[in-house]
Amino acid sequence: LGGRALAAGVFELPPPHAAWQLHVAAADGGGWALSAELARPEALAAAEARARSLQERLDMVQEFSDTGVFERDAATMAGTWDRHMYRIWGLPAPAAGAADMPSPAYAEVLEMIFSEDRREGEFVASLATPGPHTQRLRMRRRDGQVRHLYTRWKVFHDAQGRPQRVLGTNTDDTDVYELANRAERLRTELDVALKLGHIALWRHDLASDRVFVDERGCAALGIAWNAEGVPPAVARSQLHPDDLQLVLNSLEHTLRTGEPSDMELRYHRPDGGWRHVLMRRALQRDGAGNPLGFVGVMLDVTERVEDNRRALASARRLEAAAEAARLGLWSVQLDAALPRWNPRMYALLGLDAQAGPLPLRDWLRQCVHPDDRARVRASLADWWRRGPGEAEIEFRIVRQSDGAVRWLVVRGKLDAVGPRLAMRAEGVALDITEQQRTMRQLRETVERMTLTTHALGLGTWTATKGQDGGVWDAQMFRLRGIESLGRRVSAAEIASYLHPDERAEVMARQALMLREDQPWRHVFRVLWPDGQVRWITSHSVPGYDEQGRPDGRIGVNWDSTEAQLSAQAVREREVAVAESQAKSQAMSRISHELRTPLNAMLGFTQLLRAGGERTDAATRAHWLAHAEDAGQHLLALIDDVLELSRAEVGELRLEHQPVACAAVADAALPLVAASAQALGLALQRGPLPGCVMADPVRLRQVLINLLSNAIKYNRPGGEVRLWSQAAGARVSLHVADTGQGIAPERLQHAFEPFNRLGAESSGVEGSGIGLSIVKVLVEHMGGQVEARSQPGVGSEFIVHLPAAGPDDLAAAPAAGPATAPAVTPAATPRTCVLYIEDNPVNAMLVESILAHRPGVTLELAEDGLSGLRRARQLQPDLMLVDMQLPDIDGLAVLRGLRAHPLTAAIRCVALSANATPSDIAAARAAGFIDYWTKPIDVQRFLADIDTLLAAP
Repeated sequence: LGGRALAAGVFELPPPHAAWQLHVAAADGGGWALSAELARPEALAAAEARARSLQERLDMVQEFSDTGVFERDAATMAGTWDRHMYRIWGLPAPAAGAADMPSPAYAEVLEMIFSEDRREGEFVASLATPGPHTQRLRMRRRDGQVRHLYTRWKVFHDAQGRPQRVLGTNTDDTDVYELANRAERLRTELDVALKLGHIALWRHDLASDRVFVDERGCAALGIAWNAEGVPPAVARSQLHPDDLQLVLNSLEHTLRTGEPSDMELRYHRPDGGWRHVLMRRALQRDGAGNPLGFVGVMLDVTERVEDNRRALASARRLEAAAEAARLGLWSVQLDAALPRWNPRMYALLGLDAQAGPLPLRDWLRQCVHPDDRARVRASLADWWRRGPGEAEIEFRIVRQSDGAVRWLVVRGKLDAVGPRLAMRAEGVALDITEQQRTMRQLRETVERMTLTTHALGLGTWTATKGQDGGVWDAQMFRLRGIESLGRRVSAAEIASYLHPDERAEVMARQALMLREDQPWRHVFRVLWPDGQVRWITSHSVPGYDEQGRPDGRIGVNWDSTEAQLSAQAVREREVAVAESQAKSQAMSRISHELRTPLNAMLGFTQLLRAGGERTDAATRAHWLAHAEDAGQHLLALIDDVLELSRAEVGELRLEHQPVACAAVADAALPLVAASAQALGLALQRGPLPGCVMADPVRLRQVLINLLSNAIKYNRPGGEVRLWSQAAGARVSLHVADTGQGIAPERLQHAFEPFNRLGAESSGVEGSGIGLSIVKVLVEHMGGQVEARSQPGVGSEFIVHLPAAGPDDLAAAPAAGPATAPAVTPAATPRTCVLYIEDNPVNAMLVESILAHRPGVTLELAEDGLSGLRRARQLQPDLMLVDMQLPDIDGLAVLRGLRAHPLTAAIRCVALSANATPSDIAAARAAGFIDYWTKPIDVQRFLADIDTLLAAP
């Protein structure tokens, strides 16, 4: 009223009191009269709506933040809980829907709190202090769940300072607490992974221009560790001079484009050698996008580089041996739909390599000769049933390309690498048609011999090493005056037919012959039952098993008057045995080349399985590295042979574009510099004018092959020179060396596969396939390759390619700064991926990989039809589809998805072991957004998954 006299007034109170109006008026006698009345009904309704809205908002905030509100009387500890408190504590609410409900007894609540967090009396003691209080605690619900709570409460006192009531909240922050713990575990695991992987971290601060390297990185760079960082010049003090430009180019590229850049650098070692370090640089920016510095990782790959160099040499030897022997390589897993073949297998069977390998059932039906099919099927079934071990099968095939009947021998080894369904067999296949033809001719010769022996009185016998006596035919008995069918005879019986005067000598010589495994020719006398003495000539040779080991003897006896005819027959048999022995030795050498890397793979795998937890992590990692290197060795061999095969049949994929000679030379020379330096050779870069139309990757491969040969076959202290010449529509690239040169009669064979031009005995490792690949690549790029050489002076190889014209240069994409790659956000918790795969091992592998993406839910279907049903139920964000399924194939699955409105828009990726270009092209043409091949590269798989799931 403010001391001012008013005749009358009306006050409207703000919400929530707006339903009432207060009237003030001057009363008679100088006083004031007050009266109140209920406001208009519409005002009351508005106030109630406002209150409901506020209550709904408060309830939503509590729901989303997992927060409940409680109140207790400070004296009695009785109080009220809202429904959120009952939900958080996992207790049934006494009155569903009520805003405030009686709370459980304080003692009951206290019993649910972990004893170490309980601190009895703390809550009661806080009542003495008015104001806010907080506490973190753990409690166990009645259903066994453990939850983490953040409790906050405020104590209210009356005017006399006595506690009246407590008002507070409980917030369930279990998820936040567990995420924090998980982040800490991940940080610890990262530190351990960096240490075990010998990975170092570094940072280059642009403001201070100092480089900060951790202790592992300092050891790799050969510098002392400094917590305050070092200038860039110090960090590069042990860098190979030829690699400095790589570092500067990397710095400029990443600073200009924002893209990460990789380098393989060499640093001086105290022992005089070079340490190979793989380094990645990435740009660090502030919130405004301004560059702050570089961050990166480094990995010492010295051992890997040296192992790769040795593996490459071994791969070339294996490559030459396999191709020279026309050897087919194959492998198959029991639970896999298709085997794996090298190109020679397709050639042996007369099949198109582009169509891919055949399943076992189709292979038996299409390729195996009908008369041998049942036997081969039974032999394979018996082999799988027996389990791990080796097997060999000889059978006929009908070559699909021309219908020719050929003989194959298939040798393999079955290994158990896990469950029985995961057993794996691998081995070789060899066309032995010529051997079979020779053996047939030999059998025909033997049949003719049998007729001859029957007519001329020639007997045959065999003896097995370690067994008594041998097996005689009927003629052997006739030569001793006895009528008997062919049968086994003992040593004592053999001796009984000998003349008594020679019995001891002949038997002693025979025993010596069996021990020494030497051919034996001897003439001795036998005594017939009627008293006749006959002269017998015996000639025998040792026999050999499949591994070339002596296992017995085979021989003949004949009357001395038939010596000439018998000698001829024996010589024919000796020729056949010698040929068989030579082929066995060749197979032994090929087996050695194949088994060398396989020995490492299988040996270390068995050690890992046998060692279990007794083997420390470093040893397991070391063994796995050796096994991986051996596998990469075999893979590199197969890739090189496949590349030559693809080139020969015109399947190379080339991207012709303008390529500057200087640019491709700068890309190739650093890759061979270390080899040249190791041999003390000068690597000279001459003028490199001109720009050619070529595939830049293939052209670099051509130069690397030519430069590597020039270095490898050079003389100590020699020189290798690279230059180019541009003349009209052609540009020529020249690689010259100062080696021993090649004789003219051999130079014409320089580009023949596996022809080393007499360098086999030089001590220089090689396979003779490199120049063949060079020739094929150059010709596919529209050029020719020329070889010149002068013995004692050196050799020069010239690559002639079409020059890039003005139109080509104008059409080439202009180089410009690339945009920084977008950061792929993590998948949301509702992301669903459906994987259709009938192979449980493959499904388990993808499931284990996607376990690294907690926000991704993986659903599985074991065949195409069930996958279509699951897709309609789940409507996933992404589908992975195997192309070989037991009911319908992957293309049929895609057609079924597109035909249904619920699944028509689902994105699908083909995930298959079929890796032929035709398979990939067919899948993409059908509508698959991508085609991923097995075996899976885990890191790339996760990166591709993140990219696809982040895309709208």
